[in-house]
Amino acid sequence: MRLRRLVPAVLAAALAACAQNTTPIEKKGYTGKPPLGQAISEAELPLETWAWIPFDDAVCADGSTTGLAVNRGSGSDLLVFFDGGGACWDYATCAAGTAVDDHYGPAQWDVELRDYVPSSLTDRANLPPSLAGATIVFVPYCTGDVHGGSNVKVYGNAVFSETWRHVGHANVLAYLARLAPTFPSPRKLVVAGSSAGGFGALVSYEAFRWYWPEARGYLVDDSGPALVNNDVPADLRDAFYGSWHLGEALDPVCVECRSNLSAAFSELSSSHAGDRIAFLSHLRDPVMATFMLSTPDAFEASLRELEALVFAPTGNARVFYDTDGGQLDAHMLLTPATPFAGGSYVASHEEGGTTLAAWLELMVSDDPRWATVMPP
Repeated sequence: MRLRRLVPAVLAAALAACAQNTTPIEKKGYTGKPPLGQAISEAELPLETWAWIPFDDAVCADGSTTGLAVNRGSGSDLLVFFDGGGACWDYATCAAGTAVDDHYGPAQWDVELRDYVPSSLTDRANLPPSLAGATIVFVPYCTGDVHGGSNVKVYGNAVFSETWRHVGHANVLAYLARLAPTFPSPRKLVVAGSSAGGFGALVSYEAFRWYWPEARGYLVDDSGPALVNNDVPADLRDAFYGSWHLGEALDPVCVECRSNLSAAFSELSSSHAGDRIAFLSHLRDPVMATFMLSTPDAFEASLRELEALVFAPTGNARVFYDTDGGQLDAHMLLTPATPFAGGSYVASHEEGGTTLAAWLELMVSDDPRWATVMPP
């Protein structure tokens, strides 16, 4: 996980140039049987060892091919984790580097595996006990579109320009076409991610349920805050749909998301009533407060509103908020923003006497005691 601060001046200037998206859309869904590709061979997937699997049909923003990493387990459960790393949606943000990676291959994965995986949820030692033996899939991020785009965009002018392949959603579908025949019948399916990857888990969850409708489903969005109405600024939201064509990924979940991204949580909670849906955040996350052109106080108020209006009314969606905040590394709870030498980064978070590690175990073990945790 690599992290860069989002520069408020860059964001403000970029959003001022965005035009509102008024494209009429009818609600749709994933229909028919999902397309299947060639299974990944067992020889490519040594037991309980990470393997980088290249994909010729998955590409990064710069046009280079990418892939994913798999740690095959001995059991039938499947955990898919979406990497994060900023986002960009016009020349100003893309040129400024607010999206961290425009390419991702084995060399980038080696850094991730060395510096970040050992303390994150994706390390086998840090899995909830109920997921012991699960296969772990790491989905890299190099498209600048929170894994939700389906568009190739040229930003700038004749003198200064950048081409970004915002094709994160197309990559997800390419991965699913091969993962499904490789792991055809997972018992538990956990789709998780942090920051941009948290958004990615949210916008991709419906596609995962299309491929594995019989699995017991769990969504864990860490620090990808799909806030209520214009708590995600309207110009920013419109830029996501305009530059990335985010609707290709989100319209199957909800058309209302075009004006209220938090509706994704509500729709998934309703349409998958037997699943469990979680959102995690530091209450005063300085990175996401900046991203939303907000302040720590206002961001905390937005998170509390999200819990009260969207999560509390459901029977299957809960939040875990803690009081860390105010410093750069108070961003994300499942994986660290910088290399972490203190063991499990997941277990380091606690609120009201409940550790995040224990809370996640309650969630994925279907314990009826699983409940929202947040400061009063």
